[in-house]
This record gives sequence, structure tokens and C-alpha cells, in this order.
Amino acid sequence: MAACLRCGARLHRTDKKCFTCELPVGEVKDNRAVNLKRARIALTIMFFVCLGLTIASIFMDVGPSFIKCLAATVILHFVKESAIQMSEPKGS
Repeated sequence: MAACLRCGARLHRTDKKCFTCELPVGEVKDNRAVNLKRARIALTIMFFVCLGLTIASIFMDVGPSFIKCLAATVILHFVKESAIQMSEPKGS
């Protein structure tokens, strides 16, 4: 259980403010949730860059071959979907 920053009273997860000193309780962000969100954003950006390279490799011979780009795009898609599933809260 968390404690109030001003008076030290015990707070429940659903409390919006401290019941003794009326100090509003701010949301405490979990480091794991923040890191998973950053990873999801990075993976999404990498996926779209790789998708653009895959499309560009069809028409141009500059850069990696189409097969390599396609394989990387498919792998990044699976990793991105896995990261999205991992960052969702587990419900019963």
C-alpha cells in the first residue's frame, strides 16, 4: 500500500485523495509499463521503416534484397504483436 506524501497516511489504490489531509493522489507510473510502451513505439517505427524498405526494394536495387526485407518485416510484425500482448494488463 502506498503512503501519502504529506502526512504519511496509508492509501488504497482507488483513493483519489488522502482522507486525512485532502492531498490529491497523483498516478504512480510503473517502470515496466513505461518501458513496454517505449518498446512498442520503437518496434512500430522500425516495422514501418522496414515495410517502406520492402516496398522500395521491389522497384529499386539499392539496399537489401526483397527477400531479406520481407523476412525482416515479418519478424518485426511478430515481435511488435508480441510486445503489444505483453503490455496489455492481464485479466482473469
